Order: sequence, then C-alpha cells, then structure tokens
Amino acid sequence: MKGKYLKYVLHVIVLTGLLIAAVKYIHGEEVLRALKSYNYAYAPALLTLPAIYLSMKAWRFILLMRPVSDAPGNVLFRGYVAGTAATLVPGGVAVRAGLMNQAGISLAKSGVPVALSSILDQVVFIATALLSAFWFESARVPALILLGILVVFLILFLFPTSRHFLERIAVAIAKRFHYADQWQNLLRSGREVMNTRTILIALAITVAAFLVEVFVLDLSLRGFGFNVPYATLFFAYILPQMLGRLSALPAGVGVTEASMVGFLSSSAGIDPDTALAAAAIFRISTAFFQAFLGALVYFFAWRGEKEKITQANS
Repeated sequence: MKGKYLKYVLHVIVLTGLLIAAVKYIHGEEVLRALKSYNYAYAPALLTLPAIYLSMKAWRFILLMRPVSDAPGNVLFRGYVAGTAATLVPGGVAVRAGLMNQAGISLAKSGVPVALSSILDQVVFIATALLSAFWFESARVPALILLGILVVFLILFLFPTSRHFLERIAVAIAKRFHYADQWQNLLRSGREVMNTRTILIALAITVAAFLVEVFVLDLSLRGFGFNVPYATLFFAYILPQMLGRLSALPAGVGVTEASMVGFLSSSAGIDPDTALAAAAIFRISTAFFQAFLGALVYFFAWRGEKEKITQANS
C-alpha cells in the first residue's frame, strides 16, 4: 500500500514540475516573439546540448551511487533523469530518492548521492560566484551572501563542539521518529561515498556540465546574430543562475531571466529586447526541455515498483 501511495505522489510532483516549466517558459509574448525571430539552423544543437547536460548529471549520479549500490547503471540513469521535472517543485529533488526506493534502493543508500548531486552544483556556483566578484561589482553583494552562508557552515562543521552538537540533535530527531538505524546507515553510506577520488571526478563532471549550458547560451544568442566572447557568456550564465538560486523560487523563475537580460545588456552591449528573447530561448531549451525529457522518461521508460522486480530477476 505504501508503494502505491508513493507512486501517485511521484506522479503529482512530476506533473506539477512540468506544469511549472510549461507555464513559465512557453507562455508569454516575449517567448512568442523569440520563437518567431530565432534562426532555427541552430535548433538541432540547441536541443542536443541540454540532453547531453542531463546525461552528464545522470552519469555523475551513477558515479556517486557506485560505492553504495550495484544496481544496473541504466536503472540509476533513468531514475535520475525521470526526477528532473520534479526538481522545479520546492523540495522536489527528494523525488529522486523516492524513485530509487521504487527500484529497491533504500533512502539510507541513495540519500547521500541525491543530496551530493545538488550540493556539488552549489559548490561550483559559489566558487564561480566568488571568482566573478573580482570583475563585476554587481556580483559582490550576492557573492558576500554566499560567502557568509559558507562561513557559517564551515564554522558549524569545522569545530568538534558544534559538529557534535549537530550530530546529537540529528540522532535525537532520528530516535524520536524511530529512524535511528536508518540514520546510522545513512552516515555509513556517506562515509563510503565521500572519498576523495569520487568527489573530485564528480566535481569535474559538474564543471563540464555547466560549460555545456554556457554553449547553449552561446547558441541562443547566435540565433539572433550575436557572437559574444565566452568569458562574458560564462558570467552571463553563472551570475543569473546564482541570483535565481538565492531567490528560493522554483528554478529561479523570473529572477534568472531578468538578471540574464540585465547582464547581457550591460556587459555585452545587446539591446534589452534581443537579450530577453535570447534568455527565453535559453530557458526553454534548458529548464523546460530538460523537464520535458524527464517527464517522458518517467511516464514511458520508468517502471516504478517493477524496476525492483527487474533487478531481482537480472
């Protein structure tokens, strides 16, 4: 019965994420104008690169799962991609742990890899945001906010007293809800996953995946006749994404686009209307298209509880 309820909850969250993407990214006059004026000679690459980006993120997830699970790579790959639309819903990243549970992989094993997949993204964003603050005054306030958050976490985990205090709180909460054994298993899995080699490779994949999205932004602008230097494109991608994540809105909707338009207008000399059209094309080909691909995998290639049966028979 629990598995049945989980299935329907996952259905609702995935559909909600896809709906959020559709309403935001394929609705509105600016999107229609962008679609009418874009040079579709770039369209094949514009759709291929986001699929490559998603595949790289799935590959990273497989790498993080390997120390704790010998599940077939295609199950882990499909499970990761299937949860993409759900990440547009606040807290939706946890859906991937639910999908792994359907495949017979407990939260104690999948929890750390799922969390690390998101944490590694934040680490790269924070590092590049701090780097950008040296060149762009407008990036200094957000960078200082991120640095402040990072310092707080470092203080909490660096000193044994504060670290042990947090551990005691976590253990008390786990015992209160009768999850003490699962919590210990989660910590054990974390120690297995977080080895130097695995983390360094995962970080390299993260950086490479972000560079793929910089190429997507490049093609979004080339379709309107603009050839912008890659250094500018890199920061035009990183800074708006960073501000969008600080906003706490699903996928940074609204904030990311406005920031990208402002940056491209001020730093690349692109008129606001064209910058808005390019931002719309970029977000359609990344956020919406990736959510759409994830929903396709979820509804047509993910077998739910049958994934567990398939593994048992393999």
